[in-house]
Amino acid sequence: MSLTNSLDRLVTPNAYPGGNVAIRWGQLIRASPILSDEEERLAKAETIIRFGGLGTIRGGIVTRANAYFIVREIPFDQIPTRMGVTRNDLKRIAVVADGLDHLTKIEREFLKPIIKGPESLESAFAIKRSDLRLFDVKGDKKALEKKHANGAIAYLRRGETVNYKTSDDDLKGGIPAKRSQVKNRKPFWYSLQGEQNPGVRIVFPEHIDRRYVFTLVDKDDKSAVIDKLFLFEPEDHAQLIHVALNSLYTWYQVELRGRSQMGEGVLELKIPDYAGLHILNPSEVNAKDRKEILQAFAELEKPGSAPSLAELGTAERHDFDLVYLKACGFKKPDAILLRLEQSLRALAGERSERRLSVADAKISRRKITNVAASIDAYVARIAASIEPHPDPRNFVEEAAKTEAVPIAAEVEGPIEVGVELFNQGEVIANGTTVARANSILAAQFVRGVLQVQPDLSQIEVPVADSIEKVITDWTRESRKWQKKFKAACDKGLVGLDDTRTRTAIEQRALRLLHAI
Repeated sequence: MSLTNSLDRLVTPNAYPGGNVAIRWGQLIRASPILSDEEERLAKAETIIRFGGLGTIRGGIVTRANAYFIVREIPFDQIPTRMGVTRNDLKRIAVVADGLDHLTKIEREFLKPIIKGPESLESAFAIKRSDLRLFDVKGDKKALEKKHANGAIAYLRRGETVNYKTSDDDLKGGIPAKRSQVKNRKPFWYSLQGEQNPGVRIVFPEHIDRRYVFTLVDKDDKSAVIDKLFLFEPEDHAQLIHVALNSLYTWYQVELRGRSQMGEGVLELKIPDYAGLHILNPSEVNAKDRKEILQAFAELEKPGSAPSLAELGTAERHDFDLVYLKACGFKKPDAILLRLEQSLRALAGERSERRLSVADAKISRRKITNVAASIDAYVARIAASIEPHPDPRNFVEEAAKTEAVPIAAEVEGPIEVGVELFNQGEVIANGTTVARANSILAAQFVRGVLQVQPDLSQIEVPVADSIEKVITDWTRESRKWQKKFKAACDKGLVGLDDTRTRTAIEQRALRLLHAI
């Protein structure tokens, strides 16, 4: 069917049957008529076939509480002594940190390595390994008790009692076991949906930027694929299907079928989009063509690791795509290869240009008038969107021993801590020493308190046994706060290009939030 006839069907009522439509109108408009006609001919001859008919495509596991279910394994040399863990213990258990940086011990049989996000797909054959693990329990608590899996039981209780609030999004807080999208899971609230059985899998991303990558995962790899990635479980011919997915012909279809995501220049594809891809029919390929295709693909250097359009310029890539198109049965494969590359570059270029044009439009819609007179308004907007800078006193335990450090002068201007030989431990405000502590850490504590409450006459400072932990915890929270502040400024000052004005607003906001 020609492009014109296909377009005519769009305006004809009931031209398409109900259910999933294999070709959307946007795809019809952007597709090359010559390529579409060739594709229709090959599909009728069954030399190419829809990807979704060769196996099962499914989404990655959606935990609905990543801060709880996805934990980070701690290396042995970083495990605190208080955990009482030996190297022999690590054969059975692992020490992990959850999203709240809480350390706990969990049996290894309930921890799985994960493949998470497009950045995990290093190339068509390589997975980037990380220290992230998925907490995955299948049985009930009685079965865990029989196994003496005390670590897993304790962590399940934590998931039923602790509020995992790690995001500003109100929908992502609360106790995991009581969240609306978690508590009704069957048979248990901690039962993760979408069980993945070991076997050969092909993993690919939901969102695509500059790399069209399909990664082959070995059957012995027990990693769990997490949301924002899809996995394909082939019924047969896994190797040839994998090679076909990494061809220029497939890349062109991906670009054609994808949706440009929210003007950001990123493609989004769902399972039906991937299922509709046409690839070489593995059952129709003779032994000679199969060998040539696999050999040509093997000569590519790290396919899928670099931006895909840059990879098109190599001789090895040209030879592979030409062999693949011949095996598919395309007439004049050399001309088709050239047209595919031109069409792919045009579609990808259109996507990038659309992102840039939308960015300009967003800025141009913001009316900038008399910015200098509006500094206070900008400062108030930023300050209202973020909590004040952390107070170091919030990190002192109730039973901690303290000593009083008197404040000797009025605090005005920027506050600093003396670090030189003759002023170590001094707290200095605008050139005047306002307090003297017995260590640099204690002076940092005093400085942090004075930023929040500069009118104090004395400050209770933890003694040497606990001051180090307090400063460490406070510093960690301060770093997190600085990231949030930077994000709030980027959001609140869009369209404000004057560097000096931006700096003035940020400095005043920091002062208002007790950060300087």
